[in-house]
Amino acid sequence: MFEFVEHSDTEIYAKLAYAFAQSLHNLGNKTAYLAFSGGKSPIPFLERLVGEDVAWDRCALSLVDDRIVPPDHKDSNALLIHRHFLDKVRSKFKIEAPFTPLVTDASLPPEMILAKALESYKQPDLALLGMGLDGHTASLFSDAPEYEHALSTTQPLVLTTPQNAPHKRISMSLHALESCKETWLLISGEEKRRVFDEAAKGINPKLPISFILHSKKVNCHVFYTR
Repeated sequence: MFEFVEHSDTEIYAKLAYAFAQSLHNLGNKTAYLAFSGGKSPIPFLERLVGEDVAWDRCALSLVDDRIVPPDHKDSNALLIHRHFLDKVRSKFKIEAPFTPLVTDASLPPEMILAKALESYKQPDLALLGMGLDGHTASLFSDAPEYEHALSTTQPLVLTTPQNAPHKRISMSLHALESCKETWLLISGEEKRRVFDEAAKGINPKLPISFILHSKKVNCHVFYTR
């Protein structure tokens, strides 16, 4: 199920960063496995998170999903995480936070990219999610031919081909998202609030985020700002 928190623009990212860091501390001294989403929405949160009292060199980072593009492509989620989190951790603390991308060579056939990602996959303890105006989360798009497979498989990673968004993608499956100890959803704007409110009513196959909000396996902390 989910918990909903609303804050002003000036508070939301600091509140989320603090709460996320506290969940990290609650994991104890073991290596913490984290998966971050891409897109513009998480950037202020990621930059705030750098300043939290966390031993980032003892955290293993990966992605909830990524587009199958070269690592220096403007649409690469890995590039975004490097710019707005990993590079800042390195600059501030002079340490390297371990990071495992989902796509290491975009020139390979998608099935081989998936196989290589599965070889290095570690189940995240915490996952930061986003949500699109179509209700997708991670790269679980209801219009993708692989959607039903992504919802039903026990494989942690899947390929998806959204019909109304660019690039073929690799994404955590619903099973993998529900296997996290906690998930965190950051949304902003009135349009996304309307989508969220619809998804909050109950499971709706047209709104993939609804499966996380109403999951009996993992709790989702929802942070919203206008």
